[in-house]
Amino acid sequence: MMPDVKSRKSDGRVLELDGMRGVAIWMVLVLHILFGYKNPPGALRYVPNPVLEVLGHGWLGVDLFFLLSGFLITGILLETKHWPHYFRNFYIRRFLRIMPLYFTMLAIWSCFYRRWWRYFLLSAVFGANLSSLFHIRVPHGPGVMWSLAIEEQFYLLWPLVVLLLNRRTIFVLCVAIFLGCPLLRGIYAARGMNPEVIYDLSWFRFDGLASGAMLALWASSQHRYRGGRIAAALLCALAILSLAGVRFGLFGTKTPLAVALRYTQAYLAFGAFFILALAFKGTKWTGFLRSRFMRFSGGLSYCLYLVHLSIGDGYVYLFNHQHFLHVGPTTAVLLRSAVILSVSFGLAMLSRKYLEQPMLALKDRFTVSQPPAEEAIAATLVQTVG
Repeated sequence: MMPDVKSRKSDGRVLELDGMRGVAIWMVLVLHILFGYKNPPGALRYVPNPVLEVLGHGWLGVDLFFLLSGFLITGILLETKHWPHYFRNFYIRRFLRIMPLYFTMLAIWSCFYRRWWRYFLLSAVFGANLSSLFHIRVPHGPGVMWSLAIEEQFYLLWPLVVLLLNRRTIFVLCVAIFLGCPLLRGIYAARGMNPEVIYDLSWFRFDGLASGAMLALWASSQHRYRGGRIAAALLCALAILSLAGVRFGLFGTKTPLAVALRYTQAYLAFGAFFILALAFKGTKWTGFLRSRFMRFSGGLSYCLYLVHLSIGDGYVYLFNHQHFLHVGPTTAVLLRSAVILSVSFGLAMLSRKYLEQPMLALKDRFTVSQPPAEEAIAATLVQTVG
């Protein structure tokens, strides 16, 4: 049974944020269950090509996660930078939120993916996204660790930045990162670097986290412009960028301009979506984000993200080595999808109840002068958005 996710005024939660996590994880899930494995010929023939094109961009769900992380983490740091034990509180709470499941999955993966021990050693020090630099092979299922590595590297650096710099300087730095990352991507893509390598490396991807940080800075300020105006400006920038880049290959598959600006397009779109969702929080326009299903999915998104590809790997292994299924190509994909989703959600619910929530309950025990919960921080941040 899904947990009760009805809005309660007393808990300070911004329900739409859980829904946005749900959107992000479903983008990734649908992409991988449909395209993450070799499909039988004609398996997706009943799906219109425009729909396949949209679903094929589900990898951008990771970028929505980056934006959400940048927003929440920067908001927490801004709120608590003058609190006692600033670093200790932040890192202990991050550790209890992320590391128990992270290292549990590393231990489990090392038992089933035995030939990739070098990758797991690199992942243990949060360097999974650097595997191409060390010529380390990446296993399919555990390959999801690349995005967590980027976030962990951000967590390592950003608290010091927020502590040492004032808000104006932080914003200028975020703008520089937002503009500098696509410039770097374009330069290295033009020089022949593999776009898949660019996709994984932190210094090419920090613009997503910087986008979320800028939103946190704006939302926590007394800015006189309302959310609608900021969202409109972002959408106008997206339209201008897209129209101007058409003739230069912006919508190509792996052109230098596409590699440089595809993520920038996503962050402009997600930024507008994010602001509008918060500006209209609690209204019928954001009812989908507050729905039980989307908030339930968002609440389980961390474990879902970690396990789903590996569950699919196990299913494919059994299917390929034990030919006990004799079904049509479309039915084969539907069956595979159903197994991946049902097992992944089941494991995520068990993880939430028996691993993640008990660890989260320890936060208050190991932090003195505890900072507010993330939900309360987010609620404070968005008071000026509407």
